[in-house]
Amino acid sequence: IGPLAVARALWHDLRAGRMIEGASTLTQQTVKVLTHRDRSAAGKLREAVLSLRVEHRLSKREIVALYLSVAPYGNQLQGAEAASRAYFDTSAENLTPAQAALLAGLPQRPTALDPYRHLDAALGRQKWVLERMCTVGLLSAEDYESARHERLRIVRTEHAFLAPHFVEQVLARAPAPPPRRIVTTLDAALQREVAGIVDRDRARLIRHGAYNVAVAVLDNLTSEWRAWEGSGDYLDQDHGGAIDGVVTPRQPGSALKPFTYALAFEQGYTPASVLPDLPAHFPTAAQGILYSPRNYDGVFRGPLRARAALAGSENVPAVWLLSRIGVPDLLRVLRRVGLTTLEKTPDYYGYALTMGDAEVRLDELVAAYSAIARGGTWRRPTFVPRVAPASEERVLSPRAVFWLADVLSDDGARAYIFGAGGSLDFPFPVAVKTGTSQAYHDNWTIGFTRDVTVGVWVGNFDRTPLQNSSGVTGAAPIFHDVMLAAQARIGGRVPAADDPLVDRPSDLAPRVICALSGRDATAYCPRLETEWIPADRPAAPCRWHGPAGDRVVVSWPPAYRAWARQQRLMSSTPAAFASTSAPARARDLPLRSDPARRVPDSPAARGHGRGGSPAGLGGGWPRDRSGTGGPRVGLASLPRRAHGRGQRWAGERRNGDPRKIGSQRS
Repeated sequence: IGPLAVARALWHDLRAGRMIEGASTLTQQTVKVLTHRDRSAAGKLREAVLSLRVEHRLSKREIVALYLSVAPYGNQLQGAEAASRAYFDTSAENLTPAQAALLAGLPQRPTALDPYRHLDAALGRQKWVLERMCTVGLLSAEDYESARHERLRIVRTEHAFLAPHFVEQVLARAPAPPPRRIVTTLDAALQREVAGIVDRDRARLIRHGAYNVAVAVLDNLTSEWRAWEGSGDYLDQDHGGAIDGVVTPRQPGSALKPFTYALAFEQGYTPASVLPDLPAHFPTAAQGILYSPRNYDGVFRGPLRARAALAGSENVPAVWLLSRIGVPDLLRVLRRVGLTTLEKTPDYYGYALTMGDAEVRLDELVAAYSAIARGGTWRRPTFVPRVAPASEERVLSPRAVFWLADVLSDDGARAYIFGAGGSLDFPFPVAVKTGTSQAYHDNWTIGFTRDVTVGVWVGNFDRTPLQNSSGVTGAAPIFHDVMLAAQARIGGRVPAADDPLVDRPSDLAPRVICALSGRDATAYCPRLETEWIPADRPAAPCRWHGPAGDRVVVSWPPAYRAWARQQRLMSSTPAAFASTSAPARARDLPLRSDPARRVPDSPAARGHGRGGSPAGLGGGWPRDRSGTGGPRVGLASLPRRAHGRGQRWAGERRNGDPRKIGSQRS
């Protein structure tokens, strides 16, 4: 302890009326780092007592060695050896005098002298250290001149910056004073893969005007964070690299829609329920102001089953659904699944809530999706391994989460919007949802397997809009690669193509439905699919298709007649029966519409999918193979798949087992 230094510091502190200057010797600095003492008079006194004990037990050389092993060097580096390898990619014993002098000056002010951010300041301190070394005889004049003119090359190694945002989160939750060693849940190998994936995509993102990326990977079994990338480049000062995007609230766009459907599923809707994709106006809290949602591409598709509406992320059906189930109920569900940033009233958010017109955190949204993967139970994520099992809270019903997982993993159901073979398709089942916020400020992709949930956000912390980028083009490619890496690391296996993501409730059974009406198929329905329906639900035969003399026609419900007329579906000439006798089987029924004509913006019109529009309308129908040239409806002539994942045509069996209907992936 230096008495004169203590007296000088005490005088300055008394004049300032607060602690502004210390008088720590090297021994005291060592004790301070080891004990994390408070910056107070009592803390200073305790530090002095401990320093005297250290001086009594250790030699000066041992104290210096101890100090060099624990001193802070910035960027979460502790000890001269760690700093040497991080900044110069070499061990401390191989440092040149110029390199050693730069490191020697860092512990005084590790942040202000950070070589990555403030190299000029660090070099200024280095020159002072070199001068002192020459003055006291540690350097000859010749070595001093050589060191002074040496050009230092500062390197950036992954060892120094592996998950800095994650470390900050851990330290923020650590008890005071923080322990010397903290075991975390981070998978270092996976974290490096995530960082590499982001680096590989950086040029593509910059072309879209995106400079920030956040990625979070959660282990569904343990609810432990395995990877955490906050910005894409922690050292990018120009674009706020030190900001942690995983916990920064932003608008999630359509990534909130699944929870609207989950609530609807709990209130009696099913994936077979038909929702109107029609122009509509909804009241708002502001008197005289109506809300008129539109789809991403501006197209209205008429009757859409909930499976296609959710998988294709259509806006209008989601808003219509929310108008039936209520904004207050949806807000309660979102809060129940852990979204803490939704603090406003239902009137404040309105119907746009289902389209993500509210700011949420990526980590909380990932945890909410993980609850779906876990069968509807929410568990608080953790950064450190748990000593005891975590408590769980049921937030969604098993039936609702099964339907959500089944729809969101249905590659075919979203093909009419997103196409096939892109970043959302995997060699194993993955439930995935994209989102794009208003004015293209943010885009998201979030999804899960049984083992892992991955969330990716792409955007700019300064809210600069992206250029020609959406969730499927911006975040999805990163999501795809991270999901493959995470599944391999955490799951340790490649799931089978027909592995269910969520256990199917025993009260659901496959039922053959009409692809247009979503009701139980009859002999007159030209296109059939299977869907999981509650086993105790009474039969509800399709009344949309029926005979008219020797023809099969669609009797459009009143709500859809104007749309059907606009699409010229009311005036098309039905095809005649092959026989004038009443049909006894579906295979004897011809198709009423012209196979050459397509429903506007249907997948058949754009070359997506193999079965026409999601409602089962318009073209894309196979022609009769009997040689008559007319289109027919027989099951044998229909495509093997509709747009549902694993959906198989009624009457088709695999290995002779009718129970396989609707449960296999082609």
